[in-house]
Amino acid sequence: MRADFPDIRSLFILVLVLTTLAILLNSPLFLAALLLATIVALLAAGLPLAQLGKILWRYRWLFFILALVQSLTEGSGQILWQGWGYVLLSTGGLTAALAALLRIAVILAAVQLLSLRDYQQLVRGLAQMGAPYELAFMVLLAVRFIPVLAEEFRNSLVAIQLRGVDLRAIPLREKVRVYSSILMPTTAGALIRSQRIAVAMEARAFRAYPKRTWLEWPRLGAGDWALIALALGIGTGVTWLKIRGFIS
Repeated sequence: MRADFPDIRSLFILVLVLTTLAILLNSPLFLAALLLATIVALLAAGLPLAQLGKILWRYRWLFFILALVQSLTEGSGQILWQGWGYVLLSTGGLTAALAALLRIAVILAAVQLLSLRDYQQLVRGLAQMGAPYELAFMVLLAVRFIPVLAEEFRNSLVAIQLRGVDLRAIPLREKVRVYSSILMPTTAGALIRSQRIAVAMEARAFRAYPKRTWLEWPRLGAGDWALIALALGIGTGVTWLKIRGFIS
C-alpha cells in the first residue's frame, strides 16, 4: 500500500457520497447506519474520534435548536404535548429531529476525512479533477482564512477581558455592542490581508497562463480505484433503493 493512500481525489468522492446519502435518507435507522459506516471510515483512516466529539459538542446548541424546530413543525404521529391549539411535541417530530441530528453528524464526520491531506494536496486534487486552478486557489485561501479570522477574534476577546470586562456579567445589549466593536476591526483586517495576498499573487504572474504546472502530479493507485468503485457502487445502490421506495 502506498504511503499517500488514500489519494485526495478518492477522499473527495468518498465524502461526496457520504454527504449526498446523508441528505437523501430520512429514516433515523438508515442515517444511524450511515453514521456508523462513517465512523468506521474514520477509524480505518487512523483519525481520532475525540476530535469529532469536540466538534459535535461545539455545535450542541445548534443541534438543540434544530431538534426543537423539527419537533414543533412536524406534528405527525402520536401527540405527546399539545397547548394553545397547537401540537408542540409528537413522535413524528422527535423522529424528524433525530434524523436531522444524525444527518448533521454524518456530514461533520465525513468532512473530517479531508484532514488526512494538507492544503496543497487539496488544491492539487481539485485541479486534477478538472476544476480551474483559480477556483482551487480560492478554496485554499478560504480554508486558510477561516482559522486566522477565528484566532484574531479570540485574541480580541482576550484583550477585552484583560482590561477587566466580564462578558458573562454584562447585559445582553452591552454584550452585542462589544461583539460588534470586535467584528468590525477583524473584518477590516481580513480585507487588508486579502488585498495584500491579491497583490502578491499578481506580482507572481498569477493567471498569466490558462494552465499551470505542478511539482507533483500523482496517479491513482489500485487501492484508490477500488475505494472509488466501492463508494460509487454503494452510493448508486442506496440511491436506487431510495428511488424504488425500499428505504426511506
